[in-house]
Amino acid sequence: MLAAIPFVPPTPQFTLNDQERYGVLLVSFSKYSHQSSFVPLYQSHPRIDLVAVADEPDIDEELRSANADWATRLEVPYVGVDQGLADERVDIVSIGHEIERRADLAQRAANAGKALWIDKFIGATVGECNAVVAAVDHADVCTIVPSFNYGELARQSLAVLRSGVLGTLLGVHADGLFSKGWPRPIGSEAEDFLPPGRWKFPDIKRELLCVGSYGVGLIQHCLSPIKDVYGRAGAHFFPEHAVHRADDFGTLTMTDDSGRIATATGGRVGVATHPQGGPSRAYLVGSNGSAVIDGKGPLVNSYLREEIVKADYSIPPHDPMMWHSRAPIPTTSAAPDVVGFAAALEDLLAAMDDGRQTTYTVADARDNMEILTAGYISVVENRVVSLPLED
Repeated sequence: MLAAIPFVPPTPQFTLNDQERYGVLLVSFSKYSHQSSFVPLYQSHPRIDLVAVADEPDIDEELRSANADWATRLEVPYVGVDQGLADERVDIVSIGHEIERRADLAQRAANAGKALWIDKFIGATVGECNAVVAAVDHADVCTIVPSFNYGELARQSLAVLRSGVLGTLLGVHADGLFSKGWPRPIGSEAEDFLPPGRWKFPDIKRELLCVGSYGVGLIQHCLSPIKDVYGRAGAHFFPEHAVHRADDFGTLTMTDDSGRIATATGGRVGVATHPQGGPSRAYLVGSNGSAVIDGKGPLVNSYLREEIVKADYSIPPHDPMMWHSRAPIPTTSAAPDVVGFAAALEDLLAAMDDGRQTTYTVADARDNMEILTAGYISVVENRVVSLPLED
């Protein structure tokens, strides 16, 4: 386990260094990833060139068609992964494949000497994550997992903690919830809960993993290494998840090696339950005071009854679980880079320029996955799980 992660304040403004440009290979536009959200970021950066879209030959026709469509729209070739990794114009590999394929792709890219931008998870198991970290260490390439470190929730929380106004930090709670989907009656509940290992299905994602990871990422910043994890899940809002014996909502309780307590929630709460697509919030408890941090603030609130009542909350037929869509948002954040992707890209490019590592690397993402995996084991076995996990 790593110590508490140092924080570099994000700078959403792009910088320009005329001496160096970097080429990006886009590996897969899987529906499970945020690759399509990264494209405008890459396109708008003065130091980034999109080189190609790449994927494996043994993918389904739907994904192959999506990849080809994106290659056409971006006016770049669609190539095999090996061909893309062999291209000398490629400096950065942006991996957006299903979680089950990421570890292999990351290791191959690292072995080819490419820097890695990976969407959230670096592997489906702790063992796969360990293999990625080992390959990156051996290849000595820059890596970044941008989803947990660079957004407003971390920036604001760390600013409060650095100020010292709270005194000694005693505990943290993080809420990460997505307002997506229509909650409906479940019917009969499944008696057993799906163990960790299979994370995604054609119609669902496991949400404690996919959404709860953001809160765990914040807790990694605030506390020293987590030692014990207790998880609860299985009280379903959505029948799709109940059928698969998987989680649409869950909670984690953790203690670090100093005995401080952290809790986190992650999941879906319904499409019309929050004016900005779901709360992203931290509660910091210190010896001298407490603070509540809103990761989607500062907000510009303009509540007009007609806009709320007459808004179209229907689920898009092409995206029934709303993986790439969201409800109407009647409030706007004044923060220029709420998610933090722009700041993350700046950190990656600066790290490549300087020959250093980024603020949040694959090693940190490996620890994030270990905490979440321990939480799932705890849910299944109804016990506190201690870290590190045994192989």
